[in-house]
Amino acid sequence: MAMNNALMALNGELTALIKGILPSTVTINGFSKDLSEGSQGSGWIYAANLVVTNHHVIDGMVDPITVRPVGRGPLTGSVIGIDPGNDIALLRVDGLQGIPLLLEELTPQLGELCVAIGTPHSYRESASLGIISGLSRQIRNSDGSVIEEMIQTDASVNPGNSGGPLVNIHGRVLGINTMGPAETVNMAVPAETIAHVVPELLEHGAVLRSSIGISIAVMQLEGENGIRQIVTVRKIKEPANHALESGDVLLEINGNPVRRRIDVIRALSRDTIGKIIPVVIERDGEKKIVNVSATEK
Repeated sequence: MAMNNALMALNGELTALIKGILPSTVTINGFSKDLSEGSQGSGWIYAANLVVTNHHVIDGMVDPITVRPVGRGPLTGSVIGIDPGNDIALLRVDGLQGIPLLLEELTPQLGELCVAIGTPHSYRESASLGIISGLSRQIRNSDGSVIEEMIQTDASVNPGNSGGPLVNIHGRVLGINTMGPAETVNMAVPAETIAHVVPELLEHGAVLRSSIGISIAVMQLEGENGIRQIVTVRKIKEPANHALESGDVLLEINGNPVRRRIDVIRALSRDTIGKIIPVVIERDGEKKIVNVSATEK
């Protein structure tokens, strides 16, 4: 009886969760310039008159894009910003109603429940339940770029689901659903990436990064306090007069701690272009600060 009551309580919470999230989601339709090809995907309300989706959902579409919020008639959307490297796009949809979904600020936990919402195979208002089955995954885009820190889930995601939200039991967005390599191995662009990218798309329409002329490697080291991950300089593109050396451990870039590959990418933001920035490194067991020139990537 106790187990039955627990299942009934969980069932009630899930149905209430999905009922509350659905009005904040949309279906996106559009055509190519010559009207020869149509495509469909999903999205969700990020803020007043703003919808977030995957870049690949709207790639090749021409305005006007049709956006259909759950429970309402079609509206017209236009693209105001794209980040192909992270597969994120931002649309403006005038007249959009519905409560914006909040991003989860806490790191997802392996095994926690999640729900994917979207329009798979044209079936609107669809939801699938799963768990977070992997963290810190990498997915390579068709252009060769890599999306870092992807969330893996076994929640069912099919064509048309892309761009929809992956939410936790609190109704907060864990990531943007995008199809993975197998039916039960699907991926989501993480909330932490959305939080960094979308404000820049809103302000500038695109994401711009700098480069400090290096390639990096991520290593796992076992020490007294267990295994720790470090980011090292693998190669210097122009070694002459470069302050960094191959094998240097990156600790901070421009005041930002470096523990993952994505930390390096985010530290080299738009506002560092053309500047000399401090980099804290560990070299031969000693901590040092070197100054490095950041150029437009």
